[in-house]
Amino acid sequence: MQSRLNRRGQIGETTTWIVATLIIVVVLLIFIYASSALSKLKIVSYKEPDEKDVDWVNEKTSFALERNNQDSNKINSWINEENV
Repeated sequence: MQSRLNRRGQIGETTTWIVATLIIVVVLLIFIYASSALSKLKIVSYKEPDEKDVDWVNEKTSFALERNNQDSNKINSWINEENV
């Protein structure tokens, strides 16, 4: 009699794990499908800048001055030395 009760418990626990696994798989498939559908909708446009359009010295200088404005005299003197 004791072994029958143990089997019912094992069958119930196994069924629970199977159902839980199926639910997880279905949820994962839904997320994969949704992310795939959203990736097709999202259009990202990027224009590669021409080398002529970009002044790298001014870009780097403005970035450096944004980071630390205290050394602006040093940065400007280094740029002037390069241009001479």
